[in-house]
Amino acid sequence: MKNQNEAVKETVESNQKTAIVTGSSSGIGYATVLHLAKAGYFTLATMRNPANGIDLIKAAENENLPIQVEQLDVTDLDSIRDFMTRLRRLAGRIDILVNNAGYVRLKNCL
Repeated sequence: MKNQNEAVKETVESNQKTAIVTGSSSGIGYATVLHLAKAGYFTLATMRNPANGIDLIKAAENENLPIQVEQLDVTDLDSIRDFMTRLRRLAGRIDILVNNAGYVRLKNCL
């Protein structure tokens, strides 16, 4: 998926710090992305389904925040590899990583 937030540069200036937040389509991840971007970090908001990041993209555009939504499924090795390739092109480094993605596997709950 082509990055939809055209306000974010294709590459980050070498002096700008980069933050990555997994599971950022809602809740704590969503709020963390906004907080880090407001603090000046180029923030990669990752989620399994980037279509769920529409509200985050709108918030970034309205406040002119350096946020980019990226696809990442932390349970899928191919998805992780693809994301790391994109990360090298976009920022080249990670200054902050917030691993907020959750995965629940329920068996015999009742």
